[in-house]
Amino acid sequence: MAHGPSPFGVPQQAGQGNQREPGFDWDQYDERARMNAPTVRLSPEERAQLELDATRSPEEEMEAHLESIHASRPLRRAAQRARRRTKWWLVALAVVSGLAVAAACTAGAFIVLREGEQDPAAQNAGGADDQETSADDASEAPEVVDPIASRETDSAPFTAEELFGAGPLAPAGAAGTYEVLQTEELADCAEAGLDELADLLADADCTQAARATIVNPDGEYAATAGVLNLATAEEAEALRAAIASDLDGGFAVLRTDGDAEELGRADTQLGYNTYGHYLMYVVIGRTDGEALTEANDAVRTVVGDVLDIWFVDRLSPRRDVQ
Repeated sequence: MAHGPSPFGVPQQAGQGNQREPGFDWDQYDERARMNAPTVRLSPEERAQLELDATRSPEEEMEAHLESIHASRPLRRAAQRARRRTKWWLVALAVVSGLAVAAACTAGAFIVLREGEQDPAAQNAGGADDQETSADDASEAPEVVDPIASRETDSAPFTAEELFGAGPLAPAGAAGTYEVLQTEELADCAEAGLDELADLLADADCTQAARATIVNPDGEYAATAGVLNLATAEEAEALRAAIASDLDGGFAVLRTDGDAEELGRADTQLGYNTYGHYLMYVVIGRTDGEALTEANDAVRTVVGDVLDIWFVDRLSPRRDVQ
């Protein structure tokens, strides 16, 4: 690799001025030359002067040099001014460099800390926007109304055909079908009740009732199932609570010939529930006329099939929002 020349020219090589003559022992010649080279010895004053020169500052060396060359007074003043300018320039450069380093460190620390913080103004603005959006959404969201929660939104009266159909009842998942023996529509809801319940129905805002007498798939149980059309879901729930409070009386049965001719002459079991502003019920007895004193599995099956599945499926289309 190329490089610049050494100081004061090209380095001298040993034996550069001698020609290599055949038969001459140049190695022995160089050895003798080194042995015969004169040794330089310094006097005590010269050694002291060298030690003094080594400890002098640049200013002192310059002053000594000016003294040695007998410099004139203008030259000395010029040298002093040059030293002062150089000194102050170095001090200024050091100060500027220190300030630049400090500024860079401060800026770096600020950027690092700034990246870890969220702008309060942006945060407040974002929170305000979110609250404003939420408020707008809440104000613009339509009120959810159950279509069958009131007779005002479900004004069409039901019919016995809508509730019971034209053939046997076939609740989804049931063990079989329920034979329909007779259906009836009542304009006076009190006729569907007995004693205290009849009085409650007479006082209630009930516009109609429909009922049917049915027989379960195995023919062991007969029942009268019906629906009452009340004004609101709250009124239907209040009537359900009154029935649950063990009031005197109950629902009247629709007795017919055949498997239901003994219905209601012995103890029966009652099931009831609400669906919107409708109160649904079923009175269950044995087809053989024996008393039904407890709600066994067969009774619970009739209640579930008729009320919770069949009637709900027949009334649920009224809940569809148009």
